[in-house]
Amino acid sequence: MNYYAIGSCKIEDYELESFKLFEAGVVSLEELEAEKDCRVAFKFYANSKDELDAVVAEFPHLNFECGEEEEKDWDLWWRERQTPVKVSESLWVRPPWINFSAPNTSDTVLALEAKTAFGTGEHSSTALAARLMEKINFKNKSILDIGAGTGILSLFALKRGARFAVQTEIDPLTIPCLAENFEQNGEKPPNAVLGFLDSFNKGAKFDIIVCNMIRTEVLPMRADIERLLVRGGEFILSGQLECEKHFILDWFKEAKFTVCEEIVRDEWWAVFSNLSLR
Repeated sequence: MNYYAIGSCKIEDYELESFKLFEAGVVSLEELEAEKDCRVAFKFYANSKDELDAVVAEFPHLNFECGEEEEKDWDLWWRERQTPVKVSESLWVRPPWINFSAPNTSDTVLALEAKTAFGTGEHSSTALAARLMEKINFKNKSILDIGAGTGILSLFALKRGARFAVQTEIDPLTIPCLAENFEQNGEKPPNAVLGFLDSFNKGAKFDIIVCNMIRTEVLPMRADIERLLVRGGEFILSGQLECEKHFILDWFKEAKFTVCEEIVRDEWWAVFSNLSLR
């Protein structure tokens, strides 16, 4: 059983009272909906009834009401509330344990579980990258997915006809997740490279590069990105704050990238460009 107590105080006293409760051994407070007459209600849990009673007795002025409830399987509770996510116009992501068919039969539906990796389509930067990928013809193209995470962008490219995809990661914990997601979606094992871009030999070239990483992680790789992208190749970059896009645009101008399209969602900015043939 879980033992809990619900109390209340004046809004202006909440900070002080919560501090005193923490000092008394309360681990966390759940602030409930604001009450009328300028009061705030809150709830805390204890491991035993004796522990609960001891705290309540110390704060009679908070008018605690005590109760018990069945212990909750939080993992099951979380899984039951997961739903398919529409990432972009033609990309959906569903949890592997949920059956789902997209309304449009031509849409791509990926079964993904993040675990130790990033990228299930809910973040704005992933959605922006997917939207820009819909502008590209992947048929028989080679793709490099920098910082692949769950592999969502590589998988989307493969489902759209890419000949092969290579993924890079620097966190070894993401590789098993990446492999599991490829198998879950009916693809051959990923061509994952654990390391930085300088691990590719001088002759390595890709038709398309996609990258969803923050500016401070991307800019140190700019020379390798230019080296690995074929002339006339296409580059999609997401994960950038709109207020910092000038850093990327300055790089593109120097490196002879032509900006084809920019899009924004919330505070995030993404860009689709290609590398000059000259």
